[in-house]
This record gives sequence, C-alpha cells and structure tokens, in this order.
Amino acid sequence: MGDLYFAVSAYAQALENYTQALAQARSAQDARQQVIALNGIASCYRDQNRPDLAPGLFQQAWDLATASDDESGRASALFGMGWADENLGQIAAAMEYENRALALAEKIKDAELEGKILVRIGIEHWALGDPQPALDSFNRAREASRIAGDRATEARAVGLIGMVFSNLGEKQKALDYYKQALPVLHQVGDRLAEAIGLTLVGMLYNDLGEKETALDYTRQALPICRSIGSPSCEATALNDIGLIYEGLGERQEALDSYNQALPIRRALGDRNGEATLLNNIGEIYWDLGENQKARDAFLEALPVLHQMGRKDFEATVLNNLATAYTNLGDAKHAIDYYSQALTIQQQVGDREGVAKALNNLGLVYFNQGEKQKALEYFGQALPMATTLSDPMLEGLIDCNIMEALKSDRPALAIYFGKQAFNLTQQVRGKMLGLDKDLQESFLVSVSGGYRDLAVLLIEQGRLPEAQQVLDQLKQQEYTDYVRGDTSNALSPLALTPAELKAEEDYRKSTAQIVELGEQWAALRKITKRTEEQEQQYQQLSEQLDAASKGLNDYYAHLYSAFGSSSGANQQVADVKGEVSLLKQTISRMPRTVALYTLVGSDGYNVIVITGSTAVARSYAIAEKDLNLRIAAYELALRNPQSDPRPPAEELYKILIGPVQADLDQAQAQTLVWSLDGALRYVSIAALYDGKQYVVEKYATVNITPVSIPHLADKPDFSNVSAVAMGISRQYESALPALPAVSGELDDVVNDAQHKDAQGVLPGTILLNGAFTEKAMEDALDSPHTVVHIASHFVYSPGDDSRSYLLLAGKSQDTQGYHLTVADFRDNQQLSLNDTDLLTLSACETGISGNAGNGREVDGLGTTAQLKGAKSVISSLWEVNDASTGVLMADFYKRWADGAGNVAKVEALRQAQLDLLLGKIKVQAGASGRGLSVVENDPGVGNGRATYGHPYYWAPFVLMGNWR
Repeated sequence: MGDLYFAVSAYAQALENYTQALAQARSAQDARQQVIALNGIASCYRDQNRPDLAPGLFQQAWDLATASDDESGRASALFGMGWADENLGQIAAAMEYENRALALAEKIKDAELEGKILVRIGIEHWALGDPQPALDSFNRAREASRIAGDRATEARAVGLIGMVFSNLGEKQKALDYYKQALPVLHQVGDRLAEAIGLTLVGMLYNDLGEKETALDYTRQALPICRSIGSPSCEATALNDIGLIYEGLGERQEALDSYNQALPIRRALGDRNGEATLLNNIGEIYWDLGENQKARDAFLEALPVLHQMGRKDFEATVLNNLATAYTNLGDAKHAIDYYSQALTIQQQVGDREGVAKALNNLGLVYFNQGEKQKALEYFGQALPMATTLSDPMLEGLIDCNIMEALKSDRPALAIYFGKQAFNLTQQVRGKMLGLDKDLQESFLVSVSGGYRDLAVLLIEQGRLPEAQQVLDQLKQQEYTDYVRGDTSNALSPLALTPAELKAEEDYRKSTAQIVELGEQWAALRKITKRTEEQEQQYQQLSEQLDAASKGLNDYYAHLYSAFGSSSGANQQVADVKGEVSLLKQTISRMPRTVALYTLVGSDGYNVIVITGSTAVARSYAIAEKDLNLRIAAYELALRNPQSDPRPPAEELYKILIGPVQADLDQAQAQTLVWSLDGALRYVSIAALYDGKQYVVEKYATVNITPVSIPHLADKPDFSNVSAVAMGISRQYESALPALPAVSGELDDVVNDAQHKDAQGVLPGTILLNGAFTEKAMEDALDSPHTVVHIASHFVYSPGDDSRSYLLLAGKSQDTQGYHLTVADFRDNQQLSLNDTDLLTLSACETGISGNAGNGREVDGLGTTAQLKGAKSVISSLWEVNDASTGVLMADFYKRWADGAGNVAKVEALRQAQLDLLLGKIKVQAGASGRGLSVVENDPGVGNGRATYGHPYYWAPFVLMGNWR
C-alpha cells in the first residue's frame, strides 16, 4: 500500500503505511521487509524535502541490508542516499552513490530499479551541463524500464529526453517526446509527473507563439497539482498561467495568478521562485501604469537575486527597474540601471538581454529628444534580435526605429513599420482559434503600432497601403462577395518593390549573423563547456559583435534609398500647358467646369477653369492633415454600417467650399477633376454639402494628362460593338465565386451565342473558361466601342507586377491565371485603340500607388488609358458583387438608349442615384436580369435603400472622355 500511495505522490498516506509495515517486519524479525519499509520511509522524507531525516534512514536500511546480504535492499538504499545528496546540492557524492547502486541493480538483474537509477543519473548529468551523457542515461533508463514493464519510469525517461531537446532549442522534437510520455503518466497515475509534463508542454507552445494550446495544457496541470497536495507544482502552474495571460495582454488575470503563487513560494523558502514572481508582478504593474508599485516590486527582488548570485536574472530585474524609472520620468536612474544591466548581460553572454537593454537605452534617449543616439542603440539591438528568432522583440525594435525616423525620413520609417507589422502578424496568425476575448486583447495590445504605421502612410498620401493596415484592426466579418482578394485578414502587409529590395539586402546582411547566432546559442546552452568549446564560444561572441557593427553600411544604404519622399505635384510649366488645353476643351461645353487641383505642404490649391476664365482658389491646411481627413472619409465609405456624412461634409468644405461661388456663377452641371496626390483616392460623388451628396447636384469625371487629347471626341453609335468578359465561378480559395457577373454580362451585351444575353449593345461574351488571355488578345485584335470586364482584381499597392486581374487561363481554361498590370501594360496584343469605353467592374481598379521610393506606379485604370482607352470606368475600393451588377445594367441601359444624346458621365450619375434613392428593385424569381426601375417609391427614402450607402454606388469613377 505504501508503494501505491508513493507512486501517486500521496506521501502522508505512504508514510503511514510504510511505518506500519516497518513495525510488523520488526515484530516478525523479517530483515528484508524492514529494509524495504525503511527505504520507503526515507524516500517519503526525501521527496518532501526533509534533508534532516532521509539520510539517516537510508543509512539504517543500508546497514541492515548489508548485514542480511540483501543486495536489492543495498542497491535501493544507495540509490536513496544519492538522491538525498542531490537534494542537498551534493551532485558528485550523489553520482558516486548512484553508480554503485546501478552496478548492484545490473548484477541482480533488477531492470526496474536500474531504470529508476538511470533517470536520476541523467538528471544529474543535465544539472552539470552535460546534455549528451544525460540523453544516454535517459535512453538507457527508457529501455530498462520497458523491459521491466515499469511504464511510469519509462514515461518519465521519455519526458526527460524531451526536456533535454527543449533546452537544446529543438522544440518540435521535445514536443514529440512529451506527448509520448503524457498519456502513459496519466494511465499509471503518476500525477505529479503528469502535471509537470503538462506545464512543460504548455510553455513550449507558449514559446512557439501558440498561446491557445499553451493555456489549455497549463490549465490542465493546476487542478492536478492541487489534488496531490504539491505546493511547488501548484506555484509553477500558476506562474506559467500568469506568463501566458501576460503575453496575451490579459494583465489582471496574470496578476491574480502571480499573487496566488507568491505566498506559496515564500512558504517553501524558494527564494528564486519568489524573486521570479516579484519580477513578474512588477512587469504587470508597469503595464497597468502603476509604476511606483512596479518599482517597489523590482527593488524587493534585487537583493534576493544578488544574495543568490543570480547575475543573469539580476540583469533582467535591473532592466525592468530602469523601465519603471523611465515611466516615472526619471531618465537619470533609468540610464544608470539599464547600463548596469547591459554590463552584466554582456558578461554572461545573454544576447536577448543585451538586445533588450540596447533597445531600452535607445527609447530613453529618444524620449529625451536625442534621436540620433537612440537610432545608434536601436541599430545595435536589431541584428541581435534577429538571431534570437523572436518576432515580437524584433518587431518592437523595428517599431521603435519607425517612431525615431518618421518625422525626418518618413519613407524609411514606413519600411521599418512594415517589418514590425508583418512580424506581429506572424504571432497573431498563430492565435487563430484562441478564445475571442483573448485574441481581441492581444490585438488591442499591438494596435498602437498598427495605427502609427497607418497614420504615417496616410500622411505620405499612401492610402491604399494604409487601408491594408487598418483592415487588420476590423473585428467585423465580411458577409458580401467582393471582387477582390478575400484571403485571410492576417496575411502580411504587401511590400513595394523598393521595400522588397531593402528586405532582400537586409536578409543578406544578416545571414552571417543568423548562422553565427545559431552556433553561439547552441554553445551557450552548455553550462560546462570544454576548453575548445569555450574558445569557440568566445570567438563566436566576437564575430557576432563585429557582424552587428557591420550593419552600419546597410543602414547607410537604406537612408539613401529612402531619402526622398513622393512628389506628386506637376511642374509649373506642365500645369500651365494642361490648364490651357483644358480651357480650350471646356470652352465648347456649356455648364462644364474643370477643377485642376494641387496639394502643397501647407495648403490645398485649385484652379477653376470655365470656357472663358481660369481663377485660382485655395484652402489653408497642412498636407498631412488633409491626408488624414481623406483617410477618415474613405474609411467611412468602405463600411456600409457607418454614417459617411460627417467626414464627407468636412471634406466637401475643403475641396468644393472654396470654389462653390464659382460653380454657382457658372451654373455648373458637370465637374471635370484633375486630382493631385491623395485626392486621387477621393470619391467626389459622395462628398456631402450638409443636405445632398455631390452626385445629386453634379456629374463628376476624373482626368489625367493622358486623357486630355481625347476629351473632345464624341462616341459614334452608328457602328457600335462590344465585348464583355468575366469570371463568375470560383477558381481560387481566396477568391469566391461572383454569381452576379453572368447576369451583368448578359445585361451589357446581346450575344446570339448566349440565350440569356439580351443586353443593350451588340457584341460577344467571354465568360469563365472562355475568358483567357489568348481569347482576350483575339477579341481586342479588332476595335470595339465598349470593352467590359467583370472579375476579381487583387491590388498590391505600388507594385504592378503583383496587382492582377483574374482570368480563366493563359491560353486555355485552367485553375485560374493572374494577368498582372505589368503584363497588361507590356503586352502589345492587348490594345485598346479606338475603344471609347473600358469598364473595369472589379475592385480597386482605379487606384495607382507609390512604389515606396517616390516613383508612382500606375493602376489598371490609368494603364488602360495609356493603352488607348478614351475613357475608363474603374473603382476605388472593394465592390459588392450584387450591387455592382445592378449599377452596370442600369448604366448601360441609360447610355446606350440615349444613342449619344446622354453622356456617359450623366448615365453613370443617374445609375448611382437609382441605387442611392432606392429606385432599383431586384425582383424575386425573375429570370435573367430581374431588375426594374421604380420611381417615387414611398417606401424608400434617401439613405434607406438596399444599396443607398455610398459603399455600393460611390466607388465607381469615370476617367477620361465623359461624352
């Protein structure tokens, strides 16, 4: 019975049974049973950490076994003596006893005892810093226990093999061993070992960034520890649970766990555990903004660590104490304590600590306004963080560099901000499936960096990239099909070509550092290095330091590559020439006004061009502030649940307010906009004057310099022809089916080959498998008045080699084909000469972007104009599939039925108004188009229509000839 209770760590019950057994054995004068009972009693005291009682009892067992020639009893007593000495820190003496015990166990062929002894010998080799002898012992223990049928010891040996691999950095291999051991430990009832194994697995998953799994395993351990009455196990589980919660940003839950564990550690006299918890509690307090409590906790931990000689841990607490002083505004004490920590960490070879200390010193100097000194410290910290494969630390340093650079070198700051963003996404991606509240808590903890990057991109007029960042902060799910990329919102942020080149250069410059760092880290884990290993370790340390300093050349290159910001304004001479040409064109078009905009660093400027005059107006606003307002406006338009009118009205006052009187005097009906900088992302039609949207008062069209030669051309309806191409079925997992496309093409073109195609324009339809690049080339080989394309378009800001239109295949129907903007631009067979209208019924086709080095990269719409299209209808954001099909059918019916008497710009305005005012109804059960225009429907009011929000009707803009 004593053995059974002992096996499940029920020491009080085991001790009671062993004591009764000893009395009975003495009464019966049974020496062998006396030895067994004495060994059992001594083992209970040993495992309850009673060093004053265990050795004497093992000695009694040894003496009695020797006198009775009981070799099994002698082996057990020697084993117990060794284990007791190990508990007292006398490793050498312990190993001597255990090796003698092992020899006896082997002699008497007691495989069960042999396995248990080998486990302890392996543990002692590990404690001495000898991983290979430890592995050898554990593997021998595993085999001996298997032969003996001792599943509990076999499982412990397997778990300990996992522990060695974990500490050697082979975490996946460690997990495999732990997972082999855990079910066996549960089956045999070794609850303490099971609980320890669960906490070890939990922390491994935590290290791997899989916090959901980590929390699950560690929570399983806690009730086991409590049920077996193991305070040390309970404290460990509570501490580990606190660490996981802390990593998730759940600070109060973490603090509760730490505060439960602290009195347990103190009662056990565990000074190291006490200091660990005090440090953890201090970290939580500073996260909660209670910096005085944080400082006090760290100050309480320091003398404990100093007394114990724990230099590495002391450096960590010094770092934390310095952070508390930083938060208290005491820079002098902060620098002092960070410097003390840095010195210790350099001495003990703690590269993670060195990286953190350097980063923290950089932060103090940055907060003191010494940016250059701060960047020097950040620059030293970053390559060290790279060697550690810690995405959160590396991302934090990247983020700090972004903050230090953003006012002087914004393009370079954006590069580092994107690096930080993508590293954080790696961690966030591993949290999928975690409790939703915990996911949101983590997102809140990192959202500040996301927002800082988004603001910086907005200030530089790079709105599409900013939108990608802001999308990651949305908690709502898309329920509508959109004609763009619907891949996981946790995907990394797209890098521009200039940034990709910088990243490639960075990887090359750090390749040596990473390789050396891995070798260095492996040697560092060996606490008892040979002379040769120690020499190699020191050499690697010096090489790592030299390699880190060598990154200065790389940073200098970055400063040069990203030194110039984007300049979107035209030269004065170009402006004069374009304004003159516009004036000549407008003079033949009554009630038409052109608005030529220029955005300066301190103001918005607009030239108002009528048939007889050209006057300049302005609005005083910093370019950064204007960009922020544009971004807020765009964000509201993209969300159909928002009220877009407040930001739309604010932007109306800036863009149209200064010219309102001029427009009224000219009795303007059509506004022709030449948009500069971030204004290119503005949907003019959705601006709001306080009572009406612009679309309710004016028809609007955008032009670029390439549009001007074709503005006077009038479409010829005497021989009109059209080709409509699109994708309605799903080709790729990230791009869903677009069921409205088939009906949309049928509403555009009347094609005898398609029975449901009864559109307003005669022509050809290429749908799904028929829509290949080769078929598109053949179709465009002969001129068409109208080319209509409805498919997915995936936009990568500033990179025309990764922005693509989805086709069915290159020359035949396959699993989908990406026709990039670059390929479209360079393919001479895809000509649009003599095309009066190209409609790009897809997402974000109207956006161009900055390549990240100041060079503008044309989007699909602008590229189409360069290839000959006189006018293009394109989109500014992700468009809804169903509403897009409705709008397009309405537009073509109005334009084509007008036979040239209704301008494209007016037909588009009327189609947008039909959605805004709820005049379009989708008839349930109707075949084909299923659409009808319902005038004056009393049940539908402004803004309450199914598609009344600007999200549905405002993304489409007309570029070029508006006739």
